[in-house]
Amino acid sequence: KRRKRREKRIKAELPVHLRRSATGKVYQLAHTVDISTSGARLAGLTDHMELGEVLEIRCGSQEAPFQVVWAGSPGTAGHGQVGVECLTPEANIWELDAPQQMDELAPPKEIAVARAVQTRLLPQELVQLQTLEYSGHCIQARTVGGDYYDFLDMGSGSVGLVLADVAGKGMAAALLMANLQGSLCSQASIGSRDLPQVLASVNRHFYKHTESNRYATLFFACYDDATQALRYVNCGHNPPLLLHKAGVERLAATATVLGLFRDWECSVGEAHMEAGDILCIYTDGITEATGKNGEEFGEASLLEVLRESRDLEAASIVQKVEQAVEQFRSGEQEDDLTIVIARAR
Repeated sequence: KRRKRREKRIKAELPVHLRRSATGKVYQLAHTVDISTSGARLAGLTDHMELGEVLEIRCGSQEAPFQVVWAGSPGTAGHGQVGVECLTPEANIWELDAPQQMDELAPPKEIAVARAVQTRLLPQELVQLQTLEYSGHCIQARTVGGDYYDFLDMGSGSVGLVLADVAGKGMAAALLMANLQGSLCSQASIGSRDLPQVLASVNRHFYKHTESNRYATLFFACYDDATQALRYVNCGHNPPLLLHKAGVERLAATATVLGLFRDWECSVGEAHMEAGDILCIYTDGITEATGKNGEEFGEASLLEVLRESRDLEAASIVQKVEQAVEQFRSGEQEDDLTIVIARAR
């Protein structure tokens, strides 16, 4: 029986917040060493836990009661660790499914290869423009992830700025990210600048080749070097921030997410960029990064960094935002963090 239990364990270091049910003390941060459908092994605890004690454990947005069933003894490899068993296993706070289990059980060498392949899918060359400089970066919460950004040559002095967030994490999300990237690039390669046509085709492909609960939010903007016009479609993504000298313009959603519905349509928004304007496209891993007191980094903090950095080059602004989030965050990174900065000149 012990061997069977071990076979079902998945090595996964997930950040968790736990609270003692008996005392109602505030949540403390810890992390899993391995998980299963019925429990987990925890480490990084700041308090001593008693056998039989009931804990409220939160992972992401899911929460359930667990009972301490063992504690590591001093002088052993498990010292400082505890084993917990879920009292309501149907809650499945780890959100274990077949793709995720395959991800966590994959040999390290295969995971490393997958990461290298995914890295190569990110933009390697930039379209050179006279009136716009741009840069992007992605920091994944796991070895591979579902965030994706790209810079597509749309022809005639135009560039496509893309940022997408595929639902989920790990290997399953990475595979869908690759699917989305391939579909977008195939559309861009034919030189189409009709954004509704391009994205309707991408949605059909994504809907047909993914499970019914899989989807992606996406922001796609086409910038024209000659006119400095920005035409965009926001598919349920966080509104990008367009920082003008006179104020901030939020590029709100113009369509629903991709891949969830067979019938899909969008409208195209338009904006104009002048010298010194900054466009910031980002995933919620930035604004939802959590600080010491449970507060989020938020849009206001992001805007503050952008204003302080507006005279820097695009790549330097990307670094400033990432540094600010890292300094603000307490504990481990829980979500993929991706940002694209475009600065008019």
